[in-house]
Amino acid sequence: MMLYPIPVPKANGEESLVGFIDANGHVVVQPSYALGSFFFEGKASVVDANGKSGFLDYSGNLVIPCRFQGLAYFKDGLCSTHGGFIDHSGRWFIEPQFLIASHFSEGRAFASMNGETFGFIDLAGKFTIPPELQRCSDFSDGLAAVCRDGRWGYVDHSGGTKIPFVFEESRAHARIFRNGVAGVQIDGRCGFIDHSGNFVVRPVYQDLKSFSEGYAPVQQKEKWGMINSDGKLVVDCRFDELGELNGGLAYAKADGRAGFVSSSGYWVIQPKFDKCYPFFGALAMTRKVGGVYSYLRRNGDVVWTSEVGAQFQLPYIVRSG
Repeated sequence: MMLYPIPVPKANGEESLVGFIDANGHVVVQPSYALGSFFFEGKASVVDANGKSGFLDYSGNLVIPCRFQGLAYFKDGLCSTHGGFIDHSGRWFIEPQFLIASHFSEGRAFASMNGETFGFIDLAGKFTIPPELQRCSDFSDGLAAVCRDGRWGYVDHSGGTKIPFVFEESRAHARIFRNGVAGVQIDGRCGFIDHSGNFVVRPVYQDLKSFSEGYAPVQQKEKWGMINSDGKLVVDCRFDELGELNGGLAYAKADGRAGFVSSSGYWVIQPKFDKCYPFFGALAMTRKVGGVYSYLRRNGDVVWTSEVGAQFQLPYIVRSG
């Protein structure tokens, strides 16, 4: 069963320790770690009191000892950490040699030796696309968004340009392909293109997020709404925040209060929180003013609530695009 990190204040109240609960709110791992992340591929990254990181399994056992640096996660069987890659046994699959290295996707990971220029490496740790790029994203649908000379385009696994470098830097940059389309910005406006680089949703939006479950959040005049796969606005732009759909629910915020809405834009979980985060499996984390965190189910039932003043460096949730 999936476990979820929780913050519990120390007696002095100056900081919190992290433990883990199950989806029913029962504590499985007593709070003893400085930091902890969500589970990916059956393991969760934790940081001990000495600042070293390792990995727990679903039983709460430390199956990879704390000897690495920083929170990390497994994807496609490997974990990028400390400039190299480890496998699920904790052994080095690619020895540390990079200053920055992403996780692998479609057998490629973007990496940098100097933190300024990036390229893509293969599973042997060799650059297959030279580190001559300003920024990169993951491969998806055989293409990766990359930035060169201040413009974004898309390349294939060999580095060949498939969609020209004509798109602009934006708050979200050029996004990965998902369901055959990717969000980009041109002439100051955002829309969606297909694999040929043709717009399938005209660039008329201030900002956007990726399609999920047939819908994508879009922004106009600083407010967020939602379009369908035909590009039709099906939820008016009235939210201050709006996430991608996950199991039919998207976090949203309006008039200073946050909850979860359906694909029709109706509140399914009423907006009574200060901040909501995406669902991860069965549960989603929420926060109220004053540092009170809760986990709730998709029906809105709360399974766990923190003490007042809990301090939590929210463990990242991997986003695609």
